[in-house]
Amino acid sequence: MLMGALAAFTLVALLGLLLLAKVWRGGFVDPGLLLLHAGIALLGAAMVIVVALQGDARLYTNIGMALIIIPQGLWMSFRRRKTGIVSKVALLLHTALAVACYALLAYFTLVPGAALPI
Repeated sequence: MLMGALAAFTLVALLGLLLLAKVWRGGFVDPGLLLLHAGIALLGAAMVIVVALQGDARLYTNIGMALIIIPQGLWMSFRRRKTGIVSKVALLLHTALAVACYALLAYFTLVPGAALPI
């Protein structure tokens, strides 16, 4: 299931890059693309939560990061709808945290015995 979550988040990342390119230039973003990005992200997050509840405590870090990434994405979406613009700083922070979360998930998925050094 962790490999499925990684596959889902790979698609989310590709969609995110497409959205970032459009929003960065101030272009039109298809609402369907936003919903697809968010929907697949929620599917991937659900898979990560299931694996974590089955005992893989390493994923709690990813879940904690998602608790920041998801509301920030929602805030940017609502802000863009209301004002027509999104802060580039907010875009970069959302992207950077999502990349870190993705990298950590990939590490845990591809190196099954891996743990965070504490």
